[in-house]
Amino acid sequence: MKLGTLLLRNAVIGLTQLEGALRNQVLYGGRLGTNLVELGFIDLELLSGYLAELSGLPVATPSLLDAAELQLLERLGADDAHRLRAVPLAYLPDGSAAVALVEPTNDDIVAAVAERIGGQVTPYIVPELRALYYLEKHYGQPRRPRFVRPGGGDTDPELGAERRRSQPPGGIAMPPALTLEPRRKRPSGPPELGPRPSVAVSYETACERIDAAPHRERIADVFSEYARGRFDALAIFLIRDGNAIGWRGCVAAPASLASPRTPIEELSLPLGGASSLQSAHDTAQTFAGPAPATAHPTETRLWTALGTNEPGGIVVVPIMVKQRVVNLVYAHTLSGLPPPQLVDELTELGARAQAAYLRLIRQARGA
Repeated sequence: MKLGTLLLRNAVIGLTQLEGALRNQVLYGGRLGTNLVELGFIDLELLSGYLAELSGLPVATPSLLDAAELQLLERLGADDAHRLRAVPLAYLPDGSAAVALVEPTNDDIVAAVAERIGGQVTPYIVPELRALYYLEKHYGQPRRPRFVRPGGGDTDPELGAERRRSQPPGGIAMPPALTLEPRRKRPSGPPELGPRPSVAVSYETACERIDAAPHRERIADVFSEYARGRFDALAIFLIRDGNAIGWRGCVAAPASLASPRTPIEELSLPLGGASSLQSAHDTAQTFAGPAPATAHPTETRLWTALGTNEPGGIVVVPIMVKQRVVNLVYAHTLSGLPPPQLVDELTELGARAQAAYLRLIRQARGA
C-alpha cells in the first residue's frame, strides 16, 4: 500500500489535500510525505508513524538522532551519508549498526551503507525532512534551500534562521488547481540565424523530449541539453515563497557544458527590486535584454555562482501553472544579445514544460 492510500483510508487527509501534495511533488520534487508536511496537512510525528506502519520498521526518533555515535558517523562519512540519505545511530547488542534511512526498504542503499560502515545494518525509518536536518546537524553540510522549511517546525534556529530570513512565515504555498493557459506569442517573427556552433540537440528534438518527459528531472535535463552551443550559461529556478531557488545550472566550456563554480542547488535569490528574474516573474512574460538594474545585484550573485563574466544579454522564461510562476529558466550570452530566434525557441520550450507538468500531475493522480 502507498502512503497516500493509507492516509486517505484512515481519513488523515482528504483527496484534495493528496492531490495538492502530488502537484507540489511534481513541481518541486521531494517525497510525498515531505510535501504533505510542507503544506501543513500532517506533521512529522504523524508521518513517521505511518511510514513505520508501511515499512514495518522502527522509527528513528529525534532522541536517537541527537545521540548518534560519532564513530559511526565518521565511518560512513559526509558524502556517502548525504548521497544515501543515511544517518548512523548506534551499535546494537547483536553487533549490527542501527541506521536511519529515508529509503530503508531499498536493498541497494542498505547494502551500500553496510559496505561503508563495515558491518550489518539494522534499518530505521526516518522522514526525508528530518533526515536532511540531522545530516546538516551532524555533518555540517547545509541543506539545499528547497528543503529549508520556512516557519520553523523541525528546524534548529541556529542553523536555519539566516536562510529563512528572506522567506515569509506560514509555510509553503500550494499552487492552484492546474489548467493550461495559452501563452502570448511574441509579436514579430524570428529572423533566420547565421551559422551556429555545435549543439547538443536540435530544437525539434528538445521539444519532443520535453513532450515525452517521464519526470521533472528529465525536463531540466532537456533545457541543459538545448543550451549547449546556444547559450553561455543556463540556470533553472524553483519559485517558492518569493524566492528563486536553484534547481539546475550549467555553463559553457570548449567542448561541453561544465559545472557551475557554486552548486546551483545551494543558491536562493529573493525576488525583489529590479532584476531580470523579477521582471519575468511579475509580468509572466519572457524577459530579453541586459540586466535592468544598474548595479544588477541579483544577477551578480548568479554570475558569481556560475563563475561567468557579466553577459551581453539575458533571457528569462517563466514556466506557468495556471497563473502562478513555478520555474524561471535563465540563460545568457556573453557577447551581445541572444538572437530573437533563440528567445522564441526557449519561450516555446517553457510552454511545453508547462504542458508536461500538467501531464505528469495527471499521471501522479492516477497512479
